[in-house]
Amino acid sequence: LLQHCSRRLAAPIPACTAVLQQQQRQQLHTRHISSLLPSLAPQLQQKSVKRHICSSTAAKAPVIKPKWDTETARKALASLAHEPTEFARGVEVLDSIVKVYTVFSRPDYFLPWQNHPKRESTGTGFVIRDRLILTNAHVVADQTYVTVKRHGSGTKYRADVVGVGHDVDLALLTVEDDAFWESAEDAGTMKPLQLGDVPQLQEQVLVVGYPTGGDNTSITSGVVSRLEVTQYVHAASHLMAIQIDAAINPGNSGGPALRGDVVVGVAFQNLPHADNIGYIIPLPVVRRFLSEVMLYGHYRGFCSLGIVFQTMDNPHLRRALGMTPQQSGVMINRIQPTTSTAQVLRKGDVLLEFDGVPIANDGTVHFRARERIFFTSLITLKPTGSTAHVKVLREGAVLEYDLTLDPLQTLVPVHKYDQLPSYFIYAGLVFVPLSQPYLHEYGDDWMANSPRRLVDKALNSLMQKPEQQIIVLSQVLVDDINTGYQQFQN
Repeated sequence: LLQHCSRRLAAPIPACTAVLQQQQRQQLHTRHISSLLPSLAPQLQQKSVKRHICSSTAAKAPVIKPKWDTETARKALASLAHEPTEFARGVEVLDSIVKVYTVFSRPDYFLPWQNHPKRESTGTGFVIRDRLILTNAHVVADQTYVTVKRHGSGTKYRADVVGVGHDVDLALLTVEDDAFWESAEDAGTMKPLQLGDVPQLQEQVLVVGYPTGGDNTSITSGVVSRLEVTQYVHAASHLMAIQIDAAINPGNSGGPALRGDVVVGVAFQNLPHADNIGYIIPLPVVRRFLSEVMLYGHYRGFCSLGIVFQTMDNPHLRRALGMTPQQSGVMINRIQPTTSTAQVLRKGDVLLEFDGVPIANDGTVHFRARERIFFTSLITLKPTGSTAHVKVLREGAVLEYDLTLDPLQTLVPVHKYDQLPSYFIYAGLVFVPLSQPYLHEYGDDWMANSPRRLVDKALNSLMQKPEQQIIVLSQVLVDDINTGYQQFQN
C-alpha cells in the first residue's frame, strides 16, 4: 500500500556483456555442462562455435560503487566525525535545502545485458555537514547523473553520491564545485542543519522540499500522529518510522521535517489513497546510517537476528510452553542457519528479553511514556558487529546468551539497486540468480503474475549456507543448438 514519494522504479547503468569465448574455453564449458544437459552436449561438440547465438558467455557484473576517489568526497565523509560549530537559523534554513535532479536507468532483468530507457526524477536534500548533503536513497538509486540546485539559485551543479543505504532509504551527496558552497548575491551561506531527537506525539512539524507542481520551495505543516515500525517501501525493510499528517508528495523525498530550526526526520514516503498520511525517517535511524558510513566508509546494513517468530497472545500456547503468568515474549519458529543466532537459539525457544528489555506477548517493548514499539527496532539500531544479551525460555528453563549481530544475507535478494545483473549464457540458455527485482519484471502485481514456485522461494526460503543462490533458467534464445528446449524456463 505504501509508495515512496520521489518517483518511481529504480535501477542502474547497464553494460552490454555478450562476448564469444575462444574455442578452447568453449570445449571446457562443454565438458562441464555435459553432466547437466547430457542430451545437449553432443550437439555442442559437433557444432561450430561460430554457429552459436552466444555460445559461451559468463558475466558477473561488479557492484557500482559511489565515487570515492576525489579529495572532495573523502573530505566530505571525514566531516562526519566532527559536529558542526554553527548551524543554520531562521531564513538560513532554506538556504541549506537543495533540489536534487537525477537521471537514472534500471536494468532489464529479463534481458540482463541491457537497460531500460533512462528517466528523470527530482527530490530534495539538505546540508548536514561541511560539503555533505543528506537525501533519500530512492532519489538517487541507479543514478547515471545527479545535479543539485540551491534555494533561490538558477544554476545546477554536478553532485556525486558518496554514501548510500538502500535499506534505510538514505544517501549522502557532495559537490566538488566551490561555487556551489560559496555565498552569492541571490543565495546566502549554506550552513548545516542541526539534527535533533524523536518528536513527541501531537508535536507540530514543518516539511520543506520541492514537490511536483512547481519549481520553488514548498512548506507544509502537520503534527506527529504515531511512531512505530513501518515498511520502508524502497527496500521492503521494516524499521522505525514517524507518521505525520503533513502533505508529502513526489519531490518532497529527502527533505527535512523541522521542529523550529531543528531537523527531527527525513521525509521519504506517503500512504496512497489516504488523506495527508506521510512518513519521515526518525533521527535514530539517520544517526545509525551516518555512524556506519563514518566508521566503514560505506553503509553495511542494519542488524538482524535472522529469525522468524510468532507472538504469544494465545494463553494455551503460553501454557503449553511452560510460561508463567509473569513471563512474556515471542516464540521462534525458524532460524536462518548462516547466522550466529543459529549456533545458540533453537526452534521453539521463547525470546523473553533483548538487552535487558522485556518483550511483551504482542512483540512490543517499552519506548517512552505510554508508548510501545515493536522489539525489532532494538535490533536494527544496534551497530554492526556489536553484542546483544538475550534471555530465552527453553523447555521450562530460562537461559541467557550473548549474540553477535550482523546484517542478514537473504537467499533471494529483495533489492539490487546500483548493481548490474549477473547472468550466464550457454548455447542460448540464459541463467540468472533469482531476485525480487527479477520477479518485478512481471509487473506491479508480480506476486500473482510470476511463477508461483519462484514467488514461494522469494518470500519463504532461508539461506542454508553463505553466498547461496537460487539459479533460474530465465529464457531460451532460440537457435538450432537449443531446439526442443524452448519450454524450459523459469
